[in-house]
Amino acid sequence: MRTFPIVVLFVLACGTASSIAADYYQLPNIKRIDSDLYRSGKVVIATSSCLHMTVGEEALLKYEGPGEYEIIWSDRSTCEVQRVLTID
Repeated sequence: MRTFPIVVLFVLACGTASSIAADYYQLPNIKRIDSDLYRSGKVVIATSSCLHMTVGEEALLKYEGPGEYEIIWSDRSTCEVQRVLTID
């Protein structure tokens, strides 16, 4: 009977861990097109006070929840994202 509470705690812990996990998306050939504005393919990203200069490196876009994004650069620095837009 003692294994039941342990199993329940394990299932609950795994369930909460998956609900706080972030999603990551690759940003190949990302370029700075203006102050606090970056483009990768058909995606334009508006940032806040991002000083990272890039001319075509790869980065990751981290999705943390509705309206919460962050760019993670190859040197492990980050920039807060204000908005992500797609262009047709």
